[in-house]
Amino acid sequence: MSRYLVYVVDDEKDILDIIYQYLISRGYEVKTFEDASSFLKEFEENEPDIVILDIMLPDIDGYELCKKIRKSSNVPIIMLSAKGEEFDKVLGLELGSDDYISKPFSLLELEARIKKILRRVGKDTLKVDNALEFFGIKVDLNQKSVFYNNVKVDLSPKEFETFLLLFREHSKVHKRSYILEQVWGDPALYDERMVDDVIKRLRKKILQYKLPIEIKTMWGLGYKLEEKKDENQN
Repeated sequence: MSRYLVYVVDDEKDILDIIYQYLISRGYEVKTFEDASSFLKEFEENEPDIVILDIMLPDIDGYELCKKIRKSSNVPIIMLSAKGEEFDKVLGLELGSDDYISKPFSLLELEARIKKILRRVGKDTLKVDNALEFFGIKVDLNQKSVFYNNVKVDLSPKEFETFLLLFREHSKVHKRSYILEQVWGDPALYDERMVDDVIKRLRKKILQYKLPIEIKTMWGLGYKLEEKKDENQN
């Protein structure tokens, strides 16, 4: 079983205990925190594989804590809250969280969300291979970074996740709806134009860093990453 490290931040001790016991029984390593301050102290020392973060905390709210995390890390974040308004969901995702679950939730659903995110960001391959390399481009799954000619390509979290999806499955054409679901996590909350915006930014980065690839639009189908053809070839 996996030994992924999960940090859970929630001021409700009963919920912490339930999540802790369940995830431990499923083979995860788990650390729990009842406030943001104790979490941040531990987070600076040892970054986990994923964070489960409640919105209502006693010192600072989960939104602010999410912003603090995103200043230095792309660690996956699932936000929890008793609130179910769409505004709360959108705000959390805009601030950099990867998914959102409203209380009450099933533990089976929580684990399914965790597994999905870990697959999406490449954590499922870390035990055997911590990097992918095609076309002379290296994707470091530990650092969540892209390198070409030993130069790091500056990508936002959503740009990286979209790039990783296209890169690791470069033989496939990806529908916009599929990219939206895999990268944003909840297609009901976002328009598919969000995918187009990220693709547009990625294309600019590809040109800026002179990567030997291109993201092609397959009209009526979606997007596909391909090796750039030599313009000098007949």
